[in-house]
Amino acid sequence: MIDKDKIPESVWRTLETLQFHGYESFLVGGAVRDLLMGKIPQDFDICTAGTPEEVKKLFPKVVETGLPFGTVTVIEESLGVEVTTFRARDSALKAQVEKNTVREDVSARDFTINGLLFDGKELIDLVGGLPDLLGGKIKGIGQPCNRYREDPLRMIRGIRFHCQLGFEIEKKTLEAIFPQAYLIERVAPERIREELIKILISEQPASGFNLLHQTGLLKYILPELENCFGFEQRNPHHNQDVFHHIMTVLEKTSPDLILRLAALFHDIGKPVTFSLDEKEVGHFYGHELQSQKMTDEIMSRLKWDRKTKDQVTLLVGEHMHHLSPMKGKALKRMLNRLGKENMERLLDLQAADLKACSSSQDSLSIEVIKKEINRILATQEPISLKDLAIGGKDLIEIGYPPGPEIGKALHLLLEKVQENPGINSSKELKKLARGFRPIF
Repeated sequence: MIDKDKIPESVWRTLETLQFHGYESFLVGGAVRDLLMGKIPQDFDICTAGTPEEVKKLFPKVVETGLPFGTVTVIEESLGVEVTTFRARDSALKAQVEKNTVREDVSARDFTINGLLFDGKELIDLVGGLPDLLGGKIKGIGQPCNRYREDPLRMIRGIRFHCQLGFEIEKKTLEAIFPQAYLIERVAPERIREELIKILISEQPASGFNLLHQTGLLKYILPELENCFGFEQRNPHHNQDVFHHIMTVLEKTSPDLILRLAALFHDIGKPVTFSLDEKEVGHFYGHELQSQKMTDEIMSRLKWDRKTKDQVTLLVGEHMHHLSPMKGKALKRMLNRLGKENMERLLDLQAADLKACSSSQDSLSIEVIKKEINRILATQEPISLKDLAIGGKDLIEIGYPPGPEIGKALHLLLEKVQENPGINSSKELKKLARGFRPIF
């Protein structure tokens, strides 16, 4: 059932070394699950009877990645294999390492499909994980409420596995989340962020966020998004409340993290900016700027890195920028400001937003802009300062003093070149630059 060829040699050596020295050891967790599903695991975990100190004596390079929890990482050929001492139920997150049995260890894990063991020769199922894997079911081990109390992040992890694997969450396992949803506030924001990332780039992100709402987790994780649920837009262009509109847009985007984050947050400021006109029609003036502000706050709260946050907030703030009449210099200026990758994301976000509207708005103009961008890039028409045929040194050579005049002149030259790419030569630009001198 398990294709052993998908297990790297370094993992085999780690497992066999432990077993050779008398320590009962098994591959466990997601790696075994993925191998049974015919996938190539991204990570390999081994549970063992050996303590961290005993494990460290067997391998030349070992990193103490989780020593209080009995975990070290064995480095073999640049591949890290997590090796963890058998743990017991209700002690998964306690700073203690005890001599437990493998049965106690798997009983302390989150879901049955992650409790399967492989000793290198045969599959061992002590928790009924194989039938659940074959049946496409996510089921907590023992009493789900106990597993959630040990580590509340498991509540989100169950939903994440549903999104990634397409499995159904068993009723008892799902229902145990609601009364304990508040426990998620104890979890470090970085850990929550990583689970949200995996939900976002899965094949069914909207299903994941719907479950986060249904289980009561969303109001603790993303209260701003929870406030969108049931908020009717009262606008002829929208037949969904704000939350479900966002979910529709999310489903219509490709699994690019930056794009999916922008889709998730693009209308999050609508409830704050809602107003009714004299005809009782709803409007959300400036909601893109409010959404941008809230996005920055949310991503800071969840400890997102600066680069990702900057890209997402840029797209959220620009998503109402109507590009359909834009061409020539204006399009090149926009392309220069956003960059090719984010420009493409913005267009994809706008296309998804249009498709999620109830009106028959045509996204053909977006496709026209995409073609024009591709033409500009293919013909290498100047877009940014680095595309100019001259630079600051050339301006100094023709008499410009070092200083702000050079920057101003280069930006003026870029505007001229964006209008007429044919003049982008050293001779022509120097001639133009000489004519700028009286301006400064």
